[in-house]
Amino acid sequence: MRALIPLALVASLGGLGLSGCATTGAMDLTPEAAPAFVALAASTDRFEIESSRLALQRSRDPMIRMHAEMMIRDHGQTSAQLASAATSAGLAVPGEMLPMHSAMLAELTSAAAFDPAYRGQQLTSHQQALSLHQNYARNGSVPALRGAAASAVPVVRMHLDHLRRM
Repeated sequence: MRALIPLALVASLGGLGLSGCATTGAMDLTPEAAPAFVALAASTDRFEIESSRLALQRSRDPMIRMHAEMMIRDHGQTSAQLASAATSAGLAVPGEMLPMHSAMLAELTSAAAFDPAYRGQQLTSHQQALSLHQNYARNGSVPALRGAAASAVPVVRMHLDHLRRM
């Protein structure tokens, strides 16, 4: 499944005009074009929030639950910053998750061993998000979105650190 994630992401972003994309690793797609960045960043935030809502329903592990609460709060804030920056740039934020994130959520929903599946997906998603935001902050095509990406970087780093300590 993990080997298919980059292909699913490319397919799901196909209509967004991905000129200016760079891949820095097998799991890494870091668009520099504003519409593709907005779509991927918004989808990532939605996935973090929705998977964490699921974690609050399914997990009894206090560390998982604490992480899930942090994800809902923090990714709600990064979503609001992204939406504000996108609006100021004349871009709409898509209302749906990309197929890649929808598939991950479906996989998590049916996971027999929820906690390790949640943690693993969170690690993968946050590693991708860190690359996405770092790259766009440096190389993105829209200044307001570069600022939103730059402000998301320390948040995503903190989440990764938290996950690695769990």
